[in-house]
Amino acid sequence: MRARLPQLAGLALVAGALLVGLIVVADGIRDRGAVDTVTVTGSAKRSVTADYVVWHASISVQESTTARAAGRLDGWVRRTVVVLKQAGIEDAELTVAPVSTERNVGEFGDLIGYLLTRSLEVRSARIDAVLAAIAASDQLLAEDVPLTAQPPQFTYTKLASLRPALTSEATKDALRRAEAIVEITGGKLGRVIDVSVAPFQVTDPASTEVDDYGIYDTSTREKEVTAVVNVTLAVT
Repeated sequence: MRARLPQLAGLALVAGALLVGLIVVADGIRDRGAVDTVTVTGSAKRSVTADYVVWHASISVQESTTARAAGRLDGWVRRTVVVLKQAGIEDAELTVAPVSTERNVGEFGDLIGYLLTRSLEVRSARIDAVLAAIAASDQLLAEDVPLTAQPPQFTYTKLASLRPALTSEATKDALRRAEAIVEITGGKLGRVIDVSVAPFQVTDPASTEVDDYGIYDTSTREKEVTAVVNVTLAVT
């Protein structure tokens, strides 16, 4: 047994050396297959003007009975529709939702009354006409009509047709950035390995806000559309 110990030790050393050699060879193969890369971000912007507007408003009334509430609500809604149409809103642009009813109860569950609400919505490509009607609706407040209105929401409906050109411009910007970086290091750009396009950012022109999931600001008529592209390229 003692005579075999040197042999076993020798075999162990050989096996260890062989294992280390295989690891070194494997690392060498991986290194030869590795590719130096550079990842750059490019962007492109375009100023656009909204071509569609949506405006929401509602009227609510609370009374002790649904009959009394419905009567007052109906009168106020009719008056609101008249004012909006006189201001230029067309039938196809205006939607008046059905009445929604809510029971109001007191602290001890006793019935206080009924709250009835009707919502109105205006949708149109005639933005100037809608803005004029919104301004005209102020007179309803002077008539004690309890109109609750939201700010108009401006959208740009041709965003899809803008995507190809903006994405192309952002990609070219990324390639220019990559060329500038690689030129400094003395390398050369190789093939494109990966391209990822971020969600578009549609913002107020004065905004610096950015979100990974994209932004679509509807508060302003004038907008700025930003495309962002990340490009990874091989470097030789």
